[in-house]
Amino acid sequence: MRSFITIACGLTALATSAVAADLPVKAPPPPAAPTYSWTGCYIGGNVGWAGTETKFRFSGVEDTRRSSDGFAGGGQIGCDYQFGQGQLLGPNWVIGIQGMIDAADFDHDERSVLFPADIFHHKAHWFGTVTGRLGYLFTPSLLIYGKGGWGTVEERFGIRSFATGLPLFNDIKKSSSGADAGVGFEWMINPAWSLWVEWDHIFLQDKDFSFTPVGGGAVLAANVQRDFDKVLVGINWRFGGSSAPVRASY
Repeated sequence: MRSFITIACGLTALATSAVAADLPVKAPPPPAAPTYSWTGCYIGGNVGWAGTETKFRFSGVEDTRRSSDGFAGGGQIGCDYQFGQGQLLGPNWVIGIQGMIDAADFDHDERSVLFPADIFHHKAHWFGTVTGRLGYLFTPSLLIYGKGGWGTVEERFGIRSFATGLPLFNDIKKSSSGADAGVGFEWMINPAWSLWVEWDHIFLQDKDFSFTPVGGGAVLAANVQRDFDKVLVGINWRFGGSSAPVRASY
């Protein structure tokens, strides 16, 4: 009897092992997608390209237009807010405000058409913007955004002699402002750091300048129109974010 029970137990164990071997193996659950909170503030730096197109007019007649461009670099500071579930736009949307200031290093000379003995000189010194932005999260870490606000550019204008290169009129240093609009994207590497790339255009207002001759004489009145573009890449250090990340839908 004892032998029979031993044999029966052995056969039962074998059958259980065989059935277990035929059962499908359940894969471990995939790791949860990372969540990021875009709510918080940041400070960072940027480098890139900036350029301007300048048009000179005298008594309503366009004299010449010229383009100049070069290196730009500076810094930015701002804050973002990511909407939550049930709020105005939903957790895929981020709204923010930003201030930026950059140094620029480019100039250009162009010979006058109406006054062939003269050369118009232009140099950009710096630019700054204060903008709001609205972005959409395509992934938890990738934000595509548009921005708009106000921009200012400081420039220097002069008129030189084509023959000697010496100033004929005193240089004019002016800060001009206008609406700013742009688009970009930002990638959050981790909760503390992000990278971004953007393009902006500043619609600078037309300016009327009065050039005073070196050594005295008749003043030369001119109207100057400019358009200003910039393409920048930057890095942000983020701080003060929410302790409870919001999960967006993708």
